[in-house]
Amino acid sequence: MPPLSPSVSEQLNKRLHEARADLLETVRSRTASDDDEAPAIGPLAHQGQSDDAPQSEMISHIEQHLAEHETALLREIEVAIGKLESGGAGICESCGCDIPEARLLATPTVRLCIACQEQLEKDQHTGRGPSM
Repeated sequence: MPPLSPSVSEQLNKRLHEARADLLETVRSRTASDDDEAPAIGPLAHQGQSDDAPQSEMISHIEQHLAEHETALLREIEVAIGKLESGGAGICESCGCDIPEARLLATPTVRLCIACQEQLEKDQHTGRGPSM
């Protein structure tokens, strides 16, 4: 299997590191506080003295869901960076065939070739592809 071209490898490296930095900044901005307040994703972070408890619970649930999504996305980015650094980027994890460079550039965290992705979606009855 031919390795990725140097220009594609450089583009992927840049995009993945930028995506990781942006995601980490997003997480920090939502969870950091200047004083002793609880982070925004805390269970009671959105409940004040006169707040509606169900609404506060819903907001906290949404914040928790966002944190879980961001964690999963960060994991995908880290895996893609590791594969790029080890020379495994561009190889389908299912069949071992090459993933076209255009597909990698469109979705740097992609792990499957088109045929394997389509089969996975068919088997799982989903139409959802990679998230980045």
